[in-house]
Amino acid sequence: MAVRKTRTGRLARAAQDERHSVRSSLVKSSRTNPTRTGRQGVTLQSLNQSDEPLLPRLMSWSDTLAAVGEQSLETQVQRYKEWKRNGSAHEDYCRVCQAHGGRLEPCSTCRLAFHADCISAGWLRDSQDSLFCPICVRRGWHITPPTLSPPASPPPEERNDPTSAAAPTTSAPHPDTNSSSNTHPHSSASDGPLGVCSIQQAPTGDRHDVSASCPTTPKRLYELLGNDDEATEGNGTSQRPRRQRKSRYTNLPTEVDTALSVLYRELESNESLRREVEELRSENTKCNQTIRIRDLSIIALRRELDYRRSSAQEIETLRATATQLENAKKEIQELRARNEALSAELQTSRHETAEAQALVRDWKAKLSQLIGD
Repeated sequence: MAVRKTRTGRLARAAQDERHSVRSSLVKSSRTNPTRTGRQGVTLQSLNQSDEPLLPRLMSWSDTLAAVGEQSLETQVQRYKEWKRNGSAHEDYCRVCQAHGGRLEPCSTCRLAFHADCISAGWLRDSQDSLFCPICVRRGWHITPPTLSPPASPPPEERNDPTSAAAPTTSAPHPDTNSSSNTHPHSSASDGPLGVCSIQQAPTGDRHDVSASCPTTPKRLYELLGNDDEATEGNGTSQRPRRQRKSRYTNLPTEVDTALSVLYRELESNESLRREVEELRSENTKCNQTIRIRDLSIIALRRELDYRRSSAQEIETLRATATQLENAKKEIQELRARNEALSAELQTSRHETAEAQALVRDWKAKLSQLIGD
């Protein structure tokens, strides 16, 4: 797996060097020969243009809707795939008001961009704050966007065919591009297809060394410069029949083609993985809420249990207090009965004492009478 990453990195660096060399050669060619015509007379401005625009620039919103309505779904899906493979670049102006600058919000599934105040009704936002324009919402791409599929690889017999592989390498060199080809060893010396090398017929054991020096260029350069196998006007070479291109990765070795297929499959699985992550996040949120509810329920049950325990203790205390009160009442009743009995005895004793005192007074009076006589 590490070898594949290294080879892919070599291809990317070689393609970047070749892109710079081609641009410098085209600039020099346009300066020295401004009257040059044909598909190979491409300026630097054409290289900087976007790959396969989804809709024409400076088109009003009503015209945009009409143009999209005339296109078939297959055409829209194909342009979406080309847009995704070429970097998913968005427009730098609002499609509704045609104004540059300001805060533009790009659509997640097309190259259109809008101002927040200009976008028409029908747009949507997902949970990740991604914007979907009304056109993509009508297509249903906000739910299931088209998936990317890797381009088909050519059969082994076409890949190893020396006649088909060497056909694009025989175009005559242009005098304006010799300086750039000497400066950058990775760039081609001719104005023909840039992604084809004459050493394609090397054995399979040396392909991993050759692929770094002769990589294929990006799709835009291939369409501008390498999609035409005819000779330029004025170079004196004869025209050749156009060969139908089977794949963008015809010149790549099997390992790199397999690695690119793996990358495309990973890109296709990104959307499903994103949905799985969102589902897992929602499930995780639900589980966290359930755990919180359970914890709160446990806390409430513990409080209720403590309250019941304290209530039971209070009940026992009250029962003991009630028993003590009953005993105290009984004692009070007994004491009251004894007090009443003692009070009755006291009254009887007082009555008897009064009678005894009266009897003593009588006896004293009688005794004094007897003594006086």
